[in-house]
Amino acid sequence: MRRWKIKNKHNTGQTLMPALRHRPRLVALALYCTLYCMMPLPVFASPESGRPPVSVTTETVQYQPYSRPIRTSGILAYKSQQTLSFKTAGPVAQLMVDEGDRVQAGQLLASLTMEEVNAQVDEARAKLEQAKRNLERISKLHKNNVVSLDQLQSAQTELTVARSRLRITRFNQKYSRIEAPSQGLVLRRHVEENELVTPNQPVLVVADTARGWVLKTGLTDAEIVRVKKNDKALIQFDAWPDQTFTGQITRLAALADERTGTFQVEVTFPETTSKLRSGFVGKVTLVPSSQQTVTLIPVESVVNASHSSAEVFVYSPGTQSVTLRSITMNFMESGFIASDSGLTEGETVISSGAGFLLDGDTVVIVSEVASEVATGVEE
Repeated sequence: MRRWKIKNKHNTGQTLMPALRHRPRLVALALYCTLYCMMPLPVFASPESGRPPVSVTTETVQYQPYSRPIRTSGILAYKSQQTLSFKTAGPVAQLMVDEGDRVQAGQLLASLTMEEVNAQVDEARAKLEQAKRNLERISKLHKNNVVSLDQLQSAQTELTVARSRLRITRFNQKYSRIEAPSQGLVLRRHVEENELVTPNQPVLVVADTARGWVLKTGLTDAEIVRVKKNDKALIQFDAWPDQTFTGQITRLAALADERTGTFQVEVTFPETTSKLRSGFVGKVTLVPSSQQTVTLIPVESVVNASHSSAEVFVYSPGTQSVTLRSITMNFMESGFIASDSGLTEGETVISSGAGFLLDGDTVVIVSEVASEVATGVEE
C-alpha cells in the first residue's frame, strides 16, 4: 500500500494512509444523516378530515335544452344522376362531350349513324300511305256491295298498324340522339366514336346539378327513431377539413337493409361549390330537432359511473368542503356527460382534481386563490 511522508514541527518521517486525510468529512456526513433520520416528518392535515385541502377547479350547474347529435359517415353523390343510352343499335357517329363538361338542357351530346333508322321511318311512312289508299278503295267497293264487311275491317286494321309502325320508327329516330335532360355535369363517358353499341347500352352518365348533392348513410334502430325529415345535418370532408356544409334529412327508410340491419337516411344539400366530387366520403353530424333539458358536466368530474348513473363531488361554499352525490347519466358527448336529475340549477361541481377527493374533504378553489393573489398584488 502506498504511503506518504508527513513532516511538521512535531514529528518527522511519520506516514499515513490517504483515506485518513478525509476522515473529518466522513464523520460530519454520518452525523448529518443520523440527525435527518431522527427529525419528525411534517404534517399538513386539516383538523377536520385529517387530509390536506386539495386544489380544485369547479363548474356551475346549468340546465338547458340540448339535442344529442348523431355522428356517422356516408358516400357523396348527386341527387339526380342519370345513365343515358340509345334506344336502337348502331355505330356512334358523334360524341360531343367529355367527362367533366358542363351541359345545358336540350344540348346534343351524342348521336348514331342515322341511315338505317331514317330508312325505317321512310318505309313506315310509305306503308301508311299505301294503307290509306287501300282503305279508301275497299270502302268504295263495300258501298257497292262488292267486298264483304270483313275485308273492310281488315283494311282499317292495316291502316291502324301502319300508323303505329310509323310512330315506333319516329320514336327510335328521336332516341338515336342523346340530348341533355337538364343543366348538369357529365360524370362518365362509356363509349367512343365509331363504336357499335346495342340498345340501352350505357353511353354517358350525367348529373342534374340543380338538384344538389345527396349523402346516404345508415342508422341503427336506436338512432333512426330520434330523427325525422328536415332535421339539420352538418357535413365535412377530408379534402376540405376547414369547411362545413349544411344540409337536411330528406328521406328516411321504412325498412332496414337486409345485409347491414341499418336504416338508410338521405341527407341533401345544395351545390354551392365546385370543390366537391361524387364519391367523396363525408363525416355527417345529424342534429335531431327533438331536445332534452340536461346539464353538461365535464367527464373529469365523474369519479364513478355505471350504465345510467354517475357520482360527482358537489362543493359547499359554507364549509368549503365537498359531498359525493349520485346523479343520472343520460349520455356522453364530446368530453361531457349529460344529466337530467340529481343536481340543482346553480350548484357547483368539482371538475379538475375530483379524482383526489374523498367525501367530506376540504378544498381550495384555484380560481378564488388566483383572484385573491391578484387583488393583493394590486393593493
